[in-house]
Amino acid sequence: MIKKLGSFFWVLKLQVQTSKFYSGWNIGWSIYDGVSSIAFTYFGAKFLGSATSVAFGKGKSSDIYLWLGVLLAQAFLNVIVNKLNEIFDKRFRQKLELATNERLFNKIYELSQEQFDNQEFNTKIGRAQDSLNQIVRFVSETSWAISSLVRFVSAIGAIIFVSPVVGALIIISVIPVSLIRIKQNRIYEETYKKVEPIERIAYRSRWVLIDPETMPEIRVMNAFKKLVSSWRVNMNKSQDEFFKTDKKLFWPDVVSELFEPLVSFFASIYFIRLLIAGTLGIDKFIFLRGLLEQASNSATALATSFESLHEMSINIGNFNEVYETEPAIKNGTVKVKSPLTIEFKNVYFSYPTSKEHVLEDVSFIIAPSSRLALVGENGAGKSTILKLLLRQYLPSLGSITVNGVDIKDIEQESYYQALSNLSQDFLILSHLTIRDNLLMGVQRKVSDKQIWDALDQVDARGYVQKLENGLDQRLDNSFDDGSGLSGGQIQRLGVARAILRDGSVMILDEPTSAVDAKAEYKIFNNLYASHGARTTLIVSHRFSTVRKADQIIVMENHKITEYGTHEELIKHGGLYKEMFEAQAEGYK
Repeated sequence: MIKKLGSFFWVLKLQVQTSKFYSGWNIGWSIYDGVSSIAFTYFGAKFLGSATSVAFGKGKSSDIYLWLGVLLAQAFLNVIVNKLNEIFDKRFRQKLELATNERLFNKIYELSQEQFDNQEFNTKIGRAQDSLNQIVRFVSETSWAISSLVRFVSAIGAIIFVSPVVGALIIISVIPVSLIRIKQNRIYEETYKKVEPIERIAYRSRWVLIDPETMPEIRVMNAFKKLVSSWRVNMNKSQDEFFKTDKKLFWPDVVSELFEPLVSFFASIYFIRLLIAGTLGIDKFIFLRGLLEQASNSATALATSFESLHEMSINIGNFNEVYETEPAIKNGTVKVKSPLTIEFKNVYFSYPTSKEHVLEDVSFIIAPSSRLALVGENGAGKSTILKLLLRQYLPSLGSITVNGVDIKDIEQESYYQALSNLSQDFLILSHLTIRDNLLMGVQRKVSDKQIWDALDQVDARGYVQKLENGLDQRLDNSFDDGSGLSGGQIQRLGVARAILRDGSVMILDEPTSAVDAKAEYKIFNNLYASHGARTTLIVSHRFSTVRKADQIIVMENHKITEYGTHEELIKHGGLYKEMFEAQAEGYK
């Protein structure tokens, strides 16, 4: 319960931080809406009472018009206030949605990459994303709950004045309804937890089915039916679980909702008897009957609001669970400056989900201005070395230092600013322009000349200039100003972006795997010609690229087994020579 209240106050705090004006307006409108309903019931009762009195020759017709005018004035006021509330509410929802999404983005990028390799944590992230819209709904539901509470308290106050017993019965009828619905929420939450992994599979299958980038391969593989089957099977499993829960809760739900009509029925009989006995006038009877209706409806609305707020607080708790998560690798405080000297010293590493070492006793130095290459068979540990180098994981044993400082103590932003990294599955956002993609992550101001110079180095100027919008062409042909590029052309843009980042250490992981051999030769000649004081680390299976490095590291069975220049490694006669000759044979 304390955790649920924590979620409630957290949302209220977020609401105030987002807009103090709307927070105040929201409370004021909720109270006005509650009081307005009671006032309308009162004015309506006076109007009908006056009309009845005039009909029986006991009243003045002017009273009818007076109360009719009051009803009209209130209707006008309600229209103005409610329209203003619609405008303010829509605007606030937009601001709150921006605020909550930004908080989630900031938190996600504060966390460590290794946390996202964990299945359980990915489930939490998915639930946190699903709960974002609940935060916006929570504010609206709170307003409705306050309004219902004001109507309920006002109506009950007037009813208790006439009959404390009736008022007490109405209050008591709210309690079991609220308790039953809160229990139902808990049961539904358990069901949700049970089906969440199943739904993740179903939703991912659905996403793949409708993603334009995956459609061609799905068609060619005739995989459509299998993916649809996977989606259908998992969605059916999820829906069946919820149907079981619905059946289980059917009778408790029915019983809880019988309280309100029963109480209303007996209260109405009581008020009719007072009217017949002459204790109540016709206007008071109409007013009390209206209050009874208001109290009953408000009680139901209040119970529903409590149920919704309880359900939302559970969902918002999912968001808070992620929001309060600490990064596995905390940001350091030591800022680094170029040039960088990076040293791996007796490094062992195991992934969190395994006890097996994927790196064993790895030691090497990346010196300033050096050109290093990393080669080895698949699974030897090359990608893991890059993950450690990029501070996505920390060593299990041994150390990695940057300019003599342990990598865990390095301030992440300053370190990444010194790196130009191009991974195998590098990020290209097709809905953005070529210019936007090239300058992604570039902090300094870059001129068009510098962009074209970078494109020249990767031999990409020609095809970019031929595009209708040049640098401002989007990379998705579903846009009017977009067009698709080949894998090799996209990869050249990736290398150009790494050049424009101008980091003192450039890390290239299979940077030209989709580029033809002639173009690759030209790209690396240009890169090395403009090398200057930059340090370069290349991971590649193409030895035409690797052989130009100053030093080559050979990985085998999770260890460094060879280290030297191309000529030295050929003379050594180990794995490097074997791989080099096998590739050379393939080109004959």
